[in-house]
Amino acid sequence: MRDAVILNAERQKYKGNIHAHSIRSDGEYTIEQMREAYRSKGYHFMCLSDHEIYFHSDAYDTGDFIMLDGYEMACEMDRETTGQQYHLHGLLDRSLLAEKPFQHDEVHAKPDYENLDTIQQLIDEMRSKGNLVIMNHPEWSKNREEDLLQLEGYAAIEIYNHQSEIQEAVGYGISYWDYVLKRGKQVNAIAADDAHGGPTDMAVSEFYGGWIVVETERLEQQAIIEAMKAGRYYSSNGPTIYDLRMENDRLKVKCSPVQSIRFITFPHNGLAEMDPTGESITEAEYFIQNDEQYVRVECVDAWGKVAWSNPIYPKSEWQV
Repeated sequence: MRDAVILNAERQKYKGNIHAHSIRSDGEYTIEQMREAYRSKGYHFMCLSDHEIYFHSDAYDTGDFIMLDGYEMACEMDRETTGQQYHLHGLLDRSLLAEKPFQHDEVHAKPDYENLDTIQQLIDEMRSKGNLVIMNHPEWSKNREEDLLQLEGYAAIEIYNHQSEIQEAVGYGISYWDYVLKRGKQVNAIAADDAHGGPTDMAVSEFYGGWIVVETERLEQQAIIEAMKAGRYYSSNGPTIYDLRMENDRLKVKCSPVQSIRFITFPHNGLAEMDPTGESITEAEYFIQNDEQYVRVECVDAWGKVAWSNPIYPKSEWQV
């Protein structure tokens, strides 16, 4: 496997939350209040993923903060019958060259669920309208792993949903991610807030609990989208990943002080690096054997908070 720099400590990175709601759907705060809440905490971008109503405006953008275009789309499903829900996130991807992209405040009618084909058709429709599609909160939605494997056309799974975790203990979707990765599907991860309301300045809040950090030269919508598609970002609910690279068949990571650095892989067992005295560590490496289905990194701090890299695929030519 050739050497590659996946995340470079010397390159520009931008922090953002791509899942939050305003009074345009079921949120408590206005667009301006949501924007200021995240901007004031050092975020560089966010998406108001209001339900079934598209955000497509640069009126709130400044040189140091932008609002990504997108929305959250749900399919009406009777949980008593289906046992689950589907919520899909759309982010405007101009490279898809949609003939009729969604306009600002355009409402997307929910489809009536018949079977899994309904969800596939919804993904296809969202992509045809120019959207990068993300599978939101699969644990909260009680999605079936085998269904996520069968569905095509989505780019990432929301592996941490902060609001779902602090309120209902169903915020982690990592098992779904590993399930599809083990079976050959190549998808990235997302951590996000899904903030709707409540106090923004409390120790336990729907805000500021899950985010992504994207490496790109420009704070612009399409630059962020292209970096996301290339996997040049990480997800976190605590630690920071500074650098991630392949050198001499070794995957090397540098991060903020953590208790352990874990290399998750398949079909081999992975590697957990820790200091035997219990001190924090800030770097580790894993020897790539080149027959792994995938390898991903988790940096876990003393409070159990995690930063997740996106997977690399040693069997495939790694592109950066």
